[in-house]
Amino acid sequence: MTYLLLNLSFMMIAFVIVNVFIRKTPWAHLLRTLLAMLLVTLIFDNVIIALGIVGYDVNKLSGFYLGLAPIEDFAYTVVSVVLVASIWHKMTGNKK
Repeated sequence: MTYLLLNLSFMMIAFVIVNVFIRKTPWAHLLRTLLAMLLVTLIFDNVIIALGIVGYDVNKLSGFYLGLAPIEDFAYTVVSVVLVASIWHKMTGNKK
C-alpha cells in the first residue's frame, strides 16, 4: 500500500466523521487555519527532510513533491486541522 492510499483512507474517515457528527463546521475559519498550517508544514517538512531527520521509502511515494516534501506529508495536516477545529467548534458550542 502506498502512503497516498493510506492517507486518502484516513482523510475519507475524517471527512465522514465531520460531515455526519458536526454539521456546522466553521469553514471560513477552518480554511484560514488550514492555509497557515500548510505553509508551516511546507517549511518545516522541507527543513527536516533536508537535514536527514526523516526519510521515506520512495517506492511507496506518489512522486509529487513540494520542494523536498512529498505531497503525502500534507494529508496529516489537513486531517488534523479539519478534525481538531470541528471538534473544538462542537465542544464549545460556538455559534459563529
